[in-house]
Amino acid sequence: MRITLDRNWKLIYEDGSVKNDICLPHEFSISEKSYPNPIFSSGVYERVLTELKGLEGKKIVLRFHGVDYASQITVNGKQVFNHENGYDLFEIDVTNFLNFDGQDLLQIHVSDVDVSSNPSIVMGKQDWYGNASGILQQVELWVVDEVFIKSARFTTMKDLRTIRCDIRFSDGKEHPFRLIILDPAGEKIFEVQQSKTSFTFLVDEPKPWSIDSPSLYTAVIDFDWNGCKDQFSCKFGIRTISVEADKILLNNEPVYIFGALDQNFYPITHYALPKRNELLSELLKAKEMGLNLLRFHVKIPDDLYLDLADELGLLVWIDLPYARQLDEKSKAYLEKLLENLLERHANHPSFVILSLINESWGVDLSKEEERKWLKDFYIKAKSIDPTRLYVDNSACCGNLHVCSDIDDYHFYHSFPYHNNLWKQKVEGFATGEFKSFSVPKQRLPKLISEFGVWGLSDQRDWLGNWMNFPVTVMGMKFDGSSPQDAVSLACRFHNLEDFFYQSQLHQFLGLKYQIEQIRLKEQISGYVITEFSDIAWEANGLLDYNRMPKSFYSKMRFLNNPILPIIRDHRSVLKATERYFGHLCMANSSPMNLEVKIVVRTDIKILKETNLILKRWSLTDVMEINESLDEETQNLYIEVFNDGRLLCRNFYPVAVLQPKPVSDEIVWVEDEAFQDDELICVSEKYKVHGFLELSGDWISNITVFNTKRNVNIAAFLWALGDVASEYLLLRKDAAQLSSNTSLISRIAGWGYAFASLLYVKESNGRRKIYTTLKDCELSRLLIGSILL
Repeated sequence: MRITLDRNWKLIYEDGSVKNDICLPHEFSISEKSYPNPIFSSGVYERVLTELKGLEGKKIVLRFHGVDYASQITVNGKQVFNHENGYDLFEIDVTNFLNFDGQDLLQIHVSDVDVSSNPSIVMGKQDWYGNASGILQQVELWVVDEVFIKSARFTTMKDLRTIRCDIRFSDGKEHPFRLIILDPAGEKIFEVQQSKTSFTFLVDEPKPWSIDSPSLYTAVIDFDWNGCKDQFSCKFGIRTISVEADKILLNNEPVYIFGALDQNFYPITHYALPKRNELLSELLKAKEMGLNLLRFHVKIPDDLYLDLADELGLLVWIDLPYARQLDEKSKAYLEKLLENLLERHANHPSFVILSLINESWGVDLSKEEERKWLKDFYIKAKSIDPTRLYVDNSACCGNLHVCSDIDDYHFYHSFPYHNNLWKQKVEGFATGEFKSFSVPKQRLPKLISEFGVWGLSDQRDWLGNWMNFPVTVMGMKFDGSSPQDAVSLACRFHNLEDFFYQSQLHQFLGLKYQIEQIRLKEQISGYVITEFSDIAWEANGLLDYNRMPKSFYSKMRFLNNPILPIIRDHRSVLKATERYFGHLCMANSSPMNLEVKIVVRTDIKILKETNLILKRWSLTDVMEINESLDEETQNLYIEVFNDGRLLCRNFYPVAVLQPKPVSDEIVWVEDEAFQDDELICVSEKYKVHGFLELSGDWISNITVFNTKRNVNIAAFLWALGDVASEYLLLRKDAAQLSSNTSLISRIAGWGYAFASLLYVKESNGRRKIYTTLKDCELSRLLIGSILL
């Protein structure tokens, strides 16, 4: 009998206060006062084990899936076990401490440390978004005989028919048992009496687990030997994952990765997962947006998370948690955690990739001994479980791979201001000109495994108190940096409804541009967007912190589509006398050759149609678009049909403008030598809070237009990448910018700084225009259309 102890707990805090009816998983509360550390550094969880009444003669094993950080387990007042570290599953035999009278008292004393003062502790991102403490994952009670089934593992061979079965008994010996396999419909398809704990069997007409068809089989093991009985059941999928040259193969077929980083923090439960239905709703949103992978970031996922991913057909990439400074003790823990994780989650077909280190956090890869340790760590992982892919170090900012199954890298560049840098990085990464390995490597699948931009959500919808929590990075708090502080400034700057709308428009167009540049490179096998949901102040989620959709939610499925039409070098702003010119390409990142009809149209009329056969795994130049567009045109659409069914759609914002003469004086501000009694000019390298550059490559810039004209601000925003310089205008007296005077504003994050690209001064009925845009025809066209 295996029981989950999720209800009927009591928590006694260190100050003596008591909270009843606790459900697991559970975490001590975090408040503004205690952030990033929990307000209670210790407490005692207790529960009466009424389930054990009258079960004398049974062996009783407690299994803890995750307790952070230090735990002391006592039964009936007697200390049983002490444990440190918050991520590994551990178990204890408590049989000899029990009375079996229905009154056995289980107590878990949980205490934590200040993670900011203990850099060698494996903590994950608890020093960024709040320290976690409590029983963060489930607790199981196993009521078994002296010998019982410890685990069962089912591994798929390359032929997708042969399954290897590994049974482990508690005494480490071989015993007779019966194995029954049920197919995804629940029908018995295989049965065998066996005494070998490792053997193979064949599945006739197998139904492989895949993204589109997540078929799950059930194994039931019956054990009856020498007075000991047990029944153990688990689910598994028939699935292989491998690499071949520059492709990732799922079930021996290439798969393109449409992923998002999932840091898995929640506004109320923080480190603990929400209830099943809430998590199911969240993961279904990933599927709805066209995602096929979530990268579970620097944590170990709960069983529930992987259970749902298995059921839905979502690939999962797990990152091991990190310490800021790995020492010998924390390295040893990571190696132990690797073994623990690979055993615990062995049967989940969704779990396909594991990162050992993220961005070299905790290790100095400039040192030979550290590179050797990481290489040995990778070799150890492959030897334990060769059926998964391993990334040694998801590289970023100059740190490199040592030994990996995947060539991945993290790039962050702001849209639209650093579009050229993004394009160059993607090109260099695709061709191999950009160095990502410390030594030359054979062809591997290339993934851009982190990238993204910000889009602020409406703080009125937020749960909990996270609006009041400041930016916290590596234990450092930046006063005055909470979203609420920033919004209090933003509401004096601009209408908040429009502020949030324009912010999310900026995020969508940025993701669109960056994804399209990736898809134009056949050498790249996928990407992972940063990130799936917002976290506290970090607003680059596809969903907000409550896991509710942002305004562009329904459009993401067009970008995350194996078939994507792309216009290279789209020009979004044209003079009415100009023709639109662009090259249309088709990315087919699917295993199918497709006969398609392609329609190019505006909001008003069809411009072109053509029929084409798209080859599998190809990038095809389709046609030149050379058209005269009506002034009413606001979007250019490309729609792709197969047998009359819409396969995919993409669209591009367009503004066709009549040049408007500007009678006001324009001051073109070109460098920091600019002199003015009200304004100063700074480079985008100017820092806020001592660490945050206005460049927006990490905490992104939000661009806000203030214009009442009937203009397509999406088209204007897209065009800014061609005319914006590296310079910004700030108020000299540090006073708040006004959107009445700043008609194009560049705002750092939530509003950590407000800068202007187009500033208007009025004096004695005359206007003077100050701008850091480049002095060119396109800038004049934009300025003439924006000025009121």
